[in-house]
Amino acid sequence: GKSRRMKVFIIGAGFTGIELARMLSLEGRTVVLIDSDAERVRQASDQLDCTVLAANGNDLAVLEHAGIGSADALVTLTEDDETNMITCSLVDAVYPDLVKIARVRNFAYYETVELTRRLRRKEAPLARPLYGIDHMLNPEVEAAAAIGRAMDYGAVGNVFDLGDNWMITGLYVGAGSPLAGKSLAEVAQLENWRFLVAFVESESGPCIAQGSLVLHEGDRIGVVSRPSDLEALISFTCSTREAFRRIIIFGADRVASLLVTRLTDGKRHSFWSSVFSAEKRHELVVVDQNADRCREIAERHPEVRVLCGDFMDEAFVEEEHLHTADLLVAATGNYDRNLIQAAYMKSLGVGKCIALTERAAYGGVARKLGIDVAVPLRRALVDGIIGHLRGRNVSAIHSVCNRRLEIVEGVISESCAVVGKRLMDLPALKISALVLLASSEEGLRVPKAATVLNAGMGVVVLVPSGDAKILRAFFGKV
Repeated sequence: GKSRRMKVFIIGAGFTGIELARMLSLEGRTVVLIDSDAERVRQASDQLDCTVLAANGNDLAVLEHAGIGSADALVTLTEDDETNMITCSLVDAVYPDLVKIARVRNFAYYETVELTRRLRRKEAPLARPLYGIDHMLNPEVEAAAAIGRAMDYGAVGNVFDLGDNWMITGLYVGAGSPLAGKSLAEVAQLENWRFLVAFVESESGPCIAQGSLVLHEGDRIGVVSRPSDLEALISFTCSTREAFRRIIIFGADRVASLLVTRLTDGKRHSFWSSVFSAEKRHELVVVDQNADRCREIAERHPEVRVLCGDFMDEAFVEEEHLHTADLLVAATGNYDRNLIQAAYMKSLGVGKCIALTERAAYGGVARKLGIDVAVPLRRALVDGIIGHLRGRNVSAIHSVCNRRLEIVEGVISESCAVVGKRLMDLPALKISALVLLASSEEGLRVPKAATVLNAGMGVVVLVPSGDAKILRAFFGKV
């Protein structure tokens, strides 16, 4: 019979709630968005093609009247962590099979629940999840991880880990690059070229890579590689990757605090263990105007230099030599100001700049301002939620090109259109997707045109965002 459309309840019509509702609606899901603020509901109704209700989303009677009994998933995104957690708990008591996802900003809550979840999963894997929450997401943790990945590889571009020691990096084709003016088919013939281009963003927009596509200076390419091959890869694009002897972080709130912990750990990444060795020429500086936040970081990390002052004050910048940083990370809670601060510091001579922004659409603006990497706070959060809603065969998604394309990690489902087919057969099936990696006896590998796709095979696929037909062809029910 005809398959039923997935039905998702979203509580909270803030920026993330609206973005999630828009994406799910475009994918053909049935979405019910609920918020108690009438003005927010009015604005959401104007923007979205889904059911939007002005009501109290943590009232079970309201949810039941709206049809929660026939829903597949509940996502709680209100501004209040307790409301998000309690709503999941209430619904779990009546509908335990419903997938429940909560955003929790309070790091103490998140840390406690995640630690308890891991212990319970190890000791009693079949036990009900704590508070009935199947998946708990923290935007600051996701953003800090994304910034950390970019820093790990020299701030040459946004980096996504694909597992099994593979990654995809967004790089710009620089002036003098041997790639400029060549088609991807010609690039593949270059001496020492051993990489797979996944997507290309040019002035005409983003697209999945194909052999006839010609690269131009200024194009952004997403390239699959091993971390150990990054130096060779960036030499082709004429990007630069310098050692960071002086790193300055603007901001001392949660994202910055998580970054400092990551950087001072030393075990997280071999690069950082060399940066924070006994040699005194390496320095990490944190700057913030809030005295309490500065004191907290200084007490927890005595090896870090903490400055309390205004990083937009020219005299302060000059006095503390902030413009001599090899890497600046603007990670304050004021996302628009992060862009301005990073661009200002870049104009003063700072080496590389990473800016924490609110949304993916600011990536192009950041590039024009000279900022090397823009990390959108919301993107990783929305990606994480959607990844949990894509069915049991999908393990993760990473949206790229301002959400026009997405990288999907998962396992090929039985009885799907691609099972038993070679990669070269996909165009005949009208499947416009690029298989970046596929599991083999040696682990994940870049597949060949004659590679046969089998049920149970792990794959990483680049697809147009939310293309239900293609997702079903690989992963079954989504």
